[in-house]
Amino acid sequence: MAKDDNGAERPTQVILVEDHADFRESVSMVLEDRGYECVGDFSTMEDALEAMRGGLQADVVLSDLGLPGMSGIEGIKQVREIMPRCQVLVLTAFTDKEKVFAALEAGAHGYLVKAGSATRLIETLEEVLAGGTPLDPKIAGMILSSFRKLSPIAGAETLSDRECEVLQLSAKGLTRQEIADSLKLSTHSVTEYIRRSFDKLHVRSLPAAVSEAIRRGLLDLS
Repeated sequence: MAKDDNGAERPTQVILVEDHADFRESVSMVLEDRGYECVGDFSTMEDALEAMRGGLQADVVLSDLGLPGMSGIEGIKQVREIMPRCQVLVLTAFTDKEKVFAALEAGAHGYLVKAGSATRLIETLEEVLAGGTPLDPKIAGMILSSFRKLSPIAGAETLSDRECEVLQLSAKGLTRQEIADSLKLSTHSVTEYIRRSFDKLHVRSLPAAVSEAIRRGLLDLS
């Protein structure tokens, strides 16, 4: 649930951008069944952006990357400009490193592969809305493999032991609930540790946080 301008609770609003009609319809049904409100579904990013510029608002934009016309990656940048407070979750079949990093650099808050279950989709959405940067386990593994090749450099600011623990488990693809269970913390505490890590490392996403922590010699994911 989200809150309106008066503080009253309302369903979380989602804009869906997906060019395959059948898949778009099935995702929309899953969202509605789980209490989300799909306020707009579009087959192209151009149509979605036009609606947003016309006043359409949402809490989350759920977008594919391989779209006709404008790519999802370019679209993410423009969504963030139009609705800076909106969360963007990628839902795509693409798993190649270039597209993953490009989407995250463009401002995506999470990356999920289409082969996942409906339950995984809802869990990932909830993670994004809680302020996380969830990654599909396949994607997390690929990113970690890339980060292991980085050479550490000295840094002025350090992370606490707990912040390092939470960041390391996040990088391995665990959800905040799984991290909380593993470390016997509340999910609120996990979220706070991640937020502090981002602030100390001067980053806005999990991949950037892991990369910077390794460069500073704070994390060892070997």
